[in-house]
Amino acid sequence: MPLYRLKDYYPDYRETLVDGQMDKISSYSVYTEGDDKVGTAKDLLVDDSGHFRYLVVDTGPWIFGKNVLLPIGLAKFDYNQTRVYVDGLTKSQVEHLPEYNDDMVVDDTYENNVRSVYQPIAKGRSTRQFMGNTYTVTNGQSEVLAGDLRRMPPLGNTATIADPTREGDLRRMGPIGESARPTAAHPSIYDQETGYYGLSEEDNHGPLRSYEERLRARRQGS
Repeated sequence: MPLYRLKDYYPDYRETLVDGQMDKISSYSVYTEGDDKVGTAKDLLVDDSGHFRYLVVDTGPWIFGKNVLLPIGLAKFDYNQTRVYVDGLTKSQVEHLPEYNDDMVVDDTYENNVRSVYQPIAKGRSTRQFMGNTYTVTNGQSEVLAGDLRRMPPLGNTATIADPTREGDLRRMGPIGESARPTAAHPSIYDQETGYYGLSEEDNHGPLRSYEERLRARRQGS
């Protein structure tokens, strides 16, 4: 799924505010465990459905001066102090994150590399109640719904078609093509990976979600 910079997807994002808390994302500093500063927020990346997916972090002089991506669900916002905290993150982990450049295409391989660094933190969020989420979360991941290829059993005698309710039955797979776009029945990887991208009240994501909803409504109404 393609990703877009906030200003490219929502050119009027500064005119659609939530109590003036998100008008300038670059005003937020990013802190790791132990209150160590590792950079400043530079941008937000949005998917083609208009949902926030990553915070772009400029590590500046703290860590080699590279830009890295932080899955939005792992960012705990302190709106009053214009800070973002990432519980459990260390400078060493930030150093091992792949570099992000504004003109690059974020593909599946790149995102998998990003998620692998944050995996211990994402697993720690498995007990969260995610806003608007209807999936069961286990070990930092939402339970994959019926039809996901990763749930298919090996081909052979174990893949009997006698029971249409059996997990992995080919008759439960949706058609491939346009109808395979993310829907409630077939969510995107971002909706499945709630440990990384799920927004929760516990992490003070209420204003962020409200801002996202207002931006989406404004774009759809334009």
